[in-house]
Amino acid sequence: MIERDGLGAAARGLRQYLLAVAAELAAPAWFCEVDAPATAYLALERRLPRFPDHETALLWDERDGWAAAVESAGGEDMVVLTYLGGDVLPPPAEVVAFVRDLYGDSYPGQPDPPDFRRPGAPDGFDERLAGYAGDDVCLPEGQA
Repeated sequence: MIERDGLGAAARGLRQYLLAVAAELAAPAWFCEVDAPATAYLALERRLPRFPDHETALLWDERDGWAAAVESAGGEDMVVLTYLGGDVLPPPAEVVAFVRDLYGDSYPGQPDPPDFRRPGAPDGFDERLAGYAGDDVCLPEGQA
C-alpha cells in the first residue's frame, strides 16, 4: 500500500512518474493525491476540436490508470471520454502517444474503465511506483 504520509518511496515514485508525464506533455498544471485511491490530474493546453468550449485534461487513478476527460458544461466535474488501457502505469511515452492520438481523427483507448487493480492489493504496484522514485529530488507538485 502507498505510504499515505507522502514520504514513502511509492508516494515519491508516483510524484516522479507524474512529473515525467507532465514534462513530456508540457502540461501547464498537475497535481496528485496519495490518499486511497491515489489520483492525479494533468491539465492539457489544447482543447479538443470535438469539445472546443471545454477544458481538456488527463486523469489518472490507481484502479483504472489514465483517462482523457473534458470539463462538464457547468465546469465543476470532469467527464471521461476514453481510457488508455493496457497498464495502470504505462511508460510516459505511451501516455504521450495516447494524447497525440486523442487530438487526431480517431478515438484512442477504450470506452470502459479497465479496472486493473484494487487499491491496497498486494500486487507489486507500490514497488513499481517506488522504482520511479530513484534518487531524484521530487519537485513540489505542479512545478517542473
